[in-house]
Amino acid sequence: MRPVSCAHVYVCVRLEEKVDEMSERGPVIYGVEHQGRGFTARALAARSGETEKIQFLCGTQGLRHENQVHMLDYDDDTGVLDRTSFPHPAGEVWDIASCPGDSCLVSTVFSKVGGEDCQGGVGVWRMEGEGEGEGEGGTLQEVCLLTHDGVPKCSVWSPTSSRRQLATVDDKTATLWTLEQASASVQSTVQLDGKGRSHGYCSSCWNPHHNHSQLLVSCDSALHCWDLRSQQMAFSLDAPHGLYDCRTKFWDARKLTTPLLCRQDHSHWIWSVQYNLFHDQLVLTASSDSQVVLSRLPSIASEPLRHIEPDEGEEDEERPPSPMTDDVIRTFEEHEDSVYEAVWSSADAWVFASLSYDGRLVINHVPTQEKFAILTS
Repeated sequence: MRPVSCAHVYVCVRLEEKVDEMSERGPVIYGVEHQGRGFTARALAARSGETEKIQFLCGTQGLRHENQVHMLDYDDDTGVLDRTSFPHPAGEVWDIASCPGDSCLVSTVFSKVGGEDCQGGVGVWRMEGEGEGEGEGGTLQEVCLLTHDGVPKCSVWSPTSSRRQLATVDDKTATLWTLEQASASVQSTVQLDGKGRSHGYCSSCWNPHHNHSQLLVSCDSALHCWDLRSQQMAFSLDAPHGLYDCRTKFWDARKLTTPLLCRQDHSHWIWSVQYNLFHDQLVLTASSDSQVVLSRLPSIASEPLRHIEPDEGEEDEERPPSPMTDDVIRTFEEHEDSVYEAVWSSADAWVFASLSYDGRLVINHVPTQEKFAILTS
């Protein structure tokens, strides 16, 4: 970090005073419902293929009514939130993901009760009819259904926009698919070792290193990283948490003997943790305590923040800024039920959304003061 001159310090002080006088933007709250009927929901994702508009996708869970996928379009300048709903006849949506290479493609992990059985699957859909009118009007055109021997848990698209590849995880296998025009072919399959695990595998994400060839999956209290090319386990982390410890732990995959950082900012289970896509010192966590916590963690960030502290006694000297400390920036309390997801916008670094089980979706902003500190560090 280069030293900052006194002139720069003066400008920063003046801007900080102006920021303090500005009123922070309030939350935008949306209730997931259809024709006056409220839905429960736990699936939320940013529309990752869209880089110009702030858009989010959420899926509903209802046994009595046809489920839906809602696309929310938020205008940050006017504060207006537009909605397009897409009927999802396949059933309840347990997980939803957006394709980075094609913003109209979306995958859902679903379940549907038929007679005495509950059947699950993974579907890839093309959203059609968006933007033709507020509220209703969209349709999900089935591209393909991905077959599994086990019970599907989640789906994650390859982060590389040039690839139309999708990884799915069930309680037995991790499968990498390549999408064609109206079908999908299996590229590789890894038999997961869930022996001794009561609930099997439940969530996954791509390792951003190694050309996105490794998939990290969680299994009860363990984390396993599988290489989809060699079909071997790259590394594993057993029992990283105590029972119900309500903590967030950050690890270096090169040294798994002890966590880099351990935080306890919630009072109940943590369901979602996500780094900011543009500034990885910003971290969102969502919990069953009905809260969303925005934290600043420069000690483990790729570009640690530094704070400029003006000193009138050193006006003619250049002085380096002091490092900022790990801390909670703000706790957001607009939810009244368990918050299952909190995700960053793929188009705006300062906007994020959260979804609680009662179907309340809330859009919030990084506080202006924090945004200013990052941009001037």
